Amino acid sequence: MDALPEFGTSVPIATAVLGPAGRVFYVSPESVYVWTTDWSRYGQQSKAGSTLYRMPLDGSSPSAIGVSGRPVDQFSFLESEDKHLNVLVRSNSTGDGMWGAEVATGDVALLRLPLSSLNDGSQNASSWSYHPLPKPSGYTFQNRFVGDYLLYGTGSGWGAPQKNQASLYAVRWTDGSITDLSLKHGVDRIEALGSDAIVVGTDGKDLHFTAVRLGDSPEVADEYIRKDASQGELRSQGFFYKPDGPNSGVLGLPISVPGRAGYQHLFQGSAAILFLRNESLHFEELGELGAESDKAVDDGCRASCVDWYGNSRPLFVRGRVLALLGYEIVEGNLKEGRMRELRRINYAPQATKITRG
Repeated sequence: MDALPEFGTSVPIATAVLGPAGRVFYVSPESVYVWTTDWSRYGQQSKAGSTLYRMPLDGSSPSAIGVSGRPVDQFSFLESEDKHLNVLVRSNSTGDGMWGAEVATGDVALLRLPLSSLNDGSQNASSWSYHPLPKPSGYTFQNRFVGDYLLYGTGSGWGAPQKNQASLYAVRWTDGSITDLSLKHGVDRIEALGSDAIVVGTDGKDLHFTAVRLGDSPEVADEYIRKDASQGELRSQGFFYKPDGPNSGVLGLPISVPGRAGYQHLFQGSAAILFLRNESLHFEELGELGAESDKAVDDGCRASCVDWYGNSRPLFVRGRVLALLGYEIVEGNLKEGRMRELRRINYAPQATKITRG
């Protein structure tokens, strides 16, 4: 048994709040935020009251404020350096628990709150803190704060790939100015490339990687198209960008066969990890590290499991480039502008054979 602390010795203190269920959590460098919603029924109509809690990481007292609408997921938040919390909210959203983010609908707004406005929870955010935004057509809403902008749009997501084009909305959260960028594909993934962004999506057959320059006037800078491919992993950990200069770096993303419905990534592994080089928002393919699917084994999620956490992702570790592909880890070497396989290991369980002498 550990000895009890002596009087006068500092003891770590935990902070907790008691409230309704919270489906969206956000952790900034300074605070933890929990958005809770208390659902109650009046007659035939359901009314939801939401509260946003803030728990500072320095151990100071938590605070709260009444809010309207609900975030889509954790990417709907940004605690900015000007001491404001910026949150994208929709009128019909249940948060990101159990695929809730994929079915969020309704009106869109940007909630911009001074941190000083959070109180003991007895007051509500002012209506002036909500700034209405364009409502995109389609489903499977994606959003991300990158630099000085909030980016959002819709794509095919977990459903069957669609051929329709889409709009990417770029909102400067400091002043609310909005730019509508027309893309040749849906918005299925939004990621940061330094202070700029990349949008990944399908046109129903091919996989598009669109670079978006986020300056005074956001614009589409370049596009790379991988023929006959789809995303092999829709969850956030499937993408990784390794910068090697102010405007350059290497990105990796799991890919699969063309036309594969998004939900299949819960049951099927990825075919390969695709690597692209970024040079001032111009993309060049470096190659891929592929899986040996004929050696795949289903062991009931004992050693590898695709549904809960995903089992395909690029890894950049201490100068090495690795691809996790199910039961395989493949190491690559980037030389003369091409990705080449060095070695691989397969940790799939082996079947036990019993023989009689």
